[in-house]
Amino acid sequence: MRRGQLVRNYIFALTAPDGTEVYPRLQDGTDGAWRWNRQKVEQDGWRIEWVKSNAEWTPYFRIYADMSKGRPPETIFPHKDVGSNRTSRKQVKDIFPEGEVFSTPKPTGLLKKIISIVADEDSLILDSFAGSGTTAHAVLELNKEDGGNRKFILVQQPFDNKKDEEKKLNITQRITAQRVRRVIKGYQYGTKRKPMKVSGLGGDFSYCELGPSLFTEYRDLGKRLPGYDELAKYIFYTETSSDFDKKGLNAKTGKIGEYRKTSYYLLYTPNNKEDQALDLKWLKSIEKSEKNRNLVVYCEKIWIHRDDLAKYEKETGRKVRPMIVPFNLK
Repeated sequence: MRRGQLVRNYIFALTAPDGTEVYPRLQDGTDGAWRWNRQKVEQDGWRIEWVKSNAEWTPYFRIYADMSKGRPPETIFPHKDVGSNRTSRKQVKDIFPEGEVFSTPKPTGLLKKIISIVADEDSLILDSFAGSGTTAHAVLELNKEDGGNRKFILVQQPFDNKKDEEKKLNITQRITAQRVRRVIKGYQYGTKRKPMKVSGLGGDFSYCELGPSLFTEYRDLGKRLPGYDELAKYIFYTETSSDFDKKGLNAKTGKIGEYRKTSYYLLYTPNNKEDQALDLKWLKSIEKSEKNRNLVVYCEKIWIHRDDLAKYEKETGRKVRPMIVPFNLK
């Protein structure tokens, strides 16, 4: 969907209590857009509260802690409901019985409470200061409890302070990512005589390290061309949201991996001298080795007419999606 179409989905008239049609306006009086689209208004229109001032109607929406009871959230959360720093430290200590790893974790119950108030069951939760990973823990617990499909993105610098940097204690690897892995799979604490087991919450996540930019905002790879493995890893992850396994790479054919019965290829030479092309000769060269019907091929040139490609697809029963490097990189 184009940006213009997306914006138009949020520009329409709402009907005020007296029947007046109200269009979205910015504070300076210019045209604006609603925060909700038509579908959201139809679904949750009962949450809209109208306020009339100076003969003009303005819509607001209420936030409810308990949607079934229509009750607004409390301004103070009791410790028994959301936990405290003491309970959160104990929880992290149980997850990491090998030693104290984080002194000021946020209570999981507190994050669950906040997320349940402001987010839906299929929302994407972003935490730009992930710390020990409490936000991910809270999201996974909520999904387990109500069958939701919430997702999370955690962002954390590798070193929490100068002391950790001197010790080379990478908090993202040693704490944040490890906590998420352990609560997903389950963990054990206590003593050898009396071990306590905590069942896994399920789910999955990918750990990524921010590297240098592969291309500019104008889809130019720049003077320093990314290596083949770098580009293959980026393409495979953006296409599948799965970690790239270098073992699945076939340098001879250009295959970089498979996902859900689709094979992904990268025809690319990072030397500024030659361009690898997707053509009929290359397609025929993988006939015996390729079993999947769906192919996604990133290449530097397309040397096959679309009519010839359509004929090839009809004859072989395959579906080929050509992608040009770097222009079709997401």
